[in-house]
Amino acid sequence: MSSKRTGRALADVMGELDEEPAAAPSTAAATEAAPVRDTASPAIVPINVQVTPRDRRRLRQLSLDTGLSLQKLGHEAWNRLLEARGLEPLEAVAASVPSGRSRR
Repeated sequence: MSSKRTGRALADVMGELDEEPAAAPSTAAATEAAPVRDTASPAIVPINVQVTPRDRRRLRQLSLDTGLSLQKLGHEAWNRLLEARGLEPLEAVAASVPSGRSRR
């Protein structure tokens, strides 16, 4: 079975997500009901990456050795990938749990 599908560029996918709906109501009530998004704190969504238990231990050890959270290490890795492809870097966001924090 041969597949004719091709991948899409990240910029194409992100452009589709950022586009506004064409038919937005222009009434004052609709404007008041719409949530106001604070530009100082952008919406944050999680991205999950599946790795083996061994690789998770290695990443966790790297986090402890460098003193950087997995969030910061992940941002560094994604930004290097984006830079290599000529795309703008990710916006910086804080980790929900600081690196090295033990929860007991």
